[in-house]
This record gives sequence, C-alpha cells and structure tokens, in this order.
Amino acid sequence: MSTLTKVLIVLLTIFSIFLCGIVVTYAATAENYRQTADTTGQQLRSAKATRESAERAKEEADKNVEATKADLGAKLAARDSEITRLRADLENAKRTNDQLQVKVASMADVMANTSAAVKQQTTLHEAAQQRVQALEAERTRNEKELAETSQALLEKVTIIVQHEDTIRRLTQENQELGNRLNQSLVQYGKTATRPPTTVAPGSPTAQPVRPVTPIASPTKNLGLNGQINMVDLRSRLVEISIGAAAGVRSDMTFHVTRGDRWVATLLILEVAPDKAVGILDLVQSGLQPQAGDRVTTNL
Repeated sequence: MSTLTKVLIVLLTIFSIFLCGIVVTYAATAENYRQTADTTGQQLRSAKATRESAERAKEEADKNVEATKADLGAKLAARDSEITRLRADLENAKRTNDQLQVKVASMADVMANTSAAVKQQTTLHEAAQQRVQALEAERTRNEKELAETSQALLEKVTIIVQHEDTIRRLTQENQELGNRLNQSLVQYGKTATRPPTTVAPGSPTAQPVRPVTPIASPTKNLGLNGQINMVDLRSRLVEISIGAAAGVRSDMTFHVTRGDRWVATLLILEVAPDKAVGILDLVQSGLQPQAGDRVTTNL
C-alpha cells in the first residue's frame, strides 16, 4: 500500500475512534439531557403547582387582608366614635368636677357654719343641762318636803278622824239621852225637843288628805274591811281580798294597818267581784305593806 493509503487508513481509524467517542459522548450526554429534562419538567410542573398554590394563597391572603382591612376600618371607626364619646365624657367630667369643687367650697362654708352652730347648741345644751339638774334637785327637795308635809297632814287627819269618831259617839250618846229626856217630859206633859247634833255624820272635816286625789267622805262611812293578798313593791300595786261584791269601787281609798299601826294609803284602780287592785299612795317611813296586812276604809 501506498503511503497515502496508509495515511488515509490511519486518519480513518482516528476519525472512527473520534466518532465513536463523539457517539458515546452524545449518547451519554443525551441520557443526561433526558434525565435533566425530566427533572427540569418535574421541577417546572412542581414550580407551576407551587406558583398556582402560591397564587391561590395570595388570593386568599388578599381576601383576608381585605377582610382584615374592613374589620380594622370598622374597629377604627368604632374606636374613633369611642374616643369622641370619651372626650365628651371627659368634658362632662371636667364640668362636673368644677361644679363639685364649687359645691365642696360651699359645703366647707356650711360645715364651718354648722360647727359654729353645733358649738353654740352644745353650750346651750350644757347650760340647759345644768338648769335641768338644778330643777331636778329643787324638785327632789320639794318632793321630800311635800312627802314630809303630807305625812304630817295625814297624821293630823288621823287624829282629826279619831276626834270626830269620839265626837260622833258622844253626839249619839247625847241624842240617846235627849230621846230619854223627851220621853220623860212627854210622860209629864212637857213638850219634847230634838237634841242638837254637834257633828253631822260624814263631816268633810274628817276627810284624809292625799297629795293628788282628795278622799271622798262616803268611802269612810262604808266601813269596808279586808286584807292584802299580794304586794308588788316595784310597781307599787297591791291586791286586796274584797271587791265589787263587798261594795268596793274605783277611786276608793283604803288604809293599810298592821296591828294598831298605820302603814300606808291605797287608791283602788281596778275592781273584780271578789278582789280589787290599787296603787300605794302614801307609805309610812320605815314600813312596807305586805301580804296579810289589814285594809279598811275607816281608821
């Protein structure tokens, strides 16, 4: 073979080898391109899906944003209204505060005047209290003197009643003697005369004296007698053993005696058929009525 042929064969061989390398490289590169294309397609589809999802999310976000904007707008409007109302309330509160401050100042003046009036009233009250104490002491002294005077009067009236009884007894004896004398004179043809009566029965001069209610003379002439059933010294009430059936009436006066001693005077308040209740009027100093004491309308 010629050199040219050899050269061509060598070139052909080199070209074949180069072509084989190119084919192998192409085949390998084509496979890589296919995988790359598949991967890129998948990524593209994934990206499209992601973009669509993102667009949907964006739309949802836009809707949420719009809703949020509307909500915030409403809240802002409400907040503005609330702010306006609060400002109006603040103004009203300021005006009220000013009015209250004026009232507080006025009340302070009133309190000062009231304090002065209270001090004056306190002074007047203390003076009145001292006057009341003085009057109370004077009343106590007068009551004591009145009790002593009443006791003395009652003792004197008791003596007067005793004297009146004696005079009445003597008068009755005198009347009996006069009647006998008249009978004797009639026998001898003389004119009979009525003997004088020196003291009329039930004379008002023999009425016992009490501080408040005078004792009526008919009470003394009844001659009622009984005894005390029960005594309540705290309320000064006394229950006696005789009542309306025996002739006891309200406002009657009974004398409480123990043996031959006068103990107290009893004014009847309520009357039952077989008992009566009265209140103690005068009580002998050092003595207290008790159950079993005698009660009588005559001493």
